[in-house]
Amino acid sequence: MRGRGRAGIAALALMAGGCAVPGTAPASSAPDQPWTEPAAYTYEATITVFGPTAGTWRITVRDREVASAEPLDDIAEYSASDYVPLPEEFPTLVGLIEHYNLVAVGDPHIAVLECDDDGMPRRIELDPDEDTYDDEYAVEVHGVEVG
Repeated sequence: MRGRGRAGIAALALMAGGCAVPGTAPASSAPDQPWTEPAAYTYEATITVFGPTAGTWRITVRDREVASAEPLDDIAEYSASDYVPLPEEFPTLVGLIEHYNLVAVGDPHIAVLECDDDGMPRRIELDPDEDTYDDEYAVEVHGVEVG
């Protein structure tokens, strides 16, 4: 992807994994209906990052904002024992798509976004700069419950 213009990268960012940015028309490879974020849901996420949000967490979203994050594994427990991350340090599922799109426009080393058939994000993997250590970010989404 290196060497392409920003417009081409932005177009690829919108089409990747069949996801679309909220408020934009889905690309031809996107589902018939783009995923619409419910106002309230919970999801579990295994986050790989150098920082306090690493580990597996149960994230609760209310009014389309993260209300809480509960550690579910030893890595998250360890992080929470030293520094309890604030809810706003965790993404909503739409926030994952938005974060992907921001990084993808900047010609990253790695930018992967995988979504369900309905457009809901399931996995994101980002490495903005090949030469920078500790800038990798990956999230595996599972256990989504609406309501």
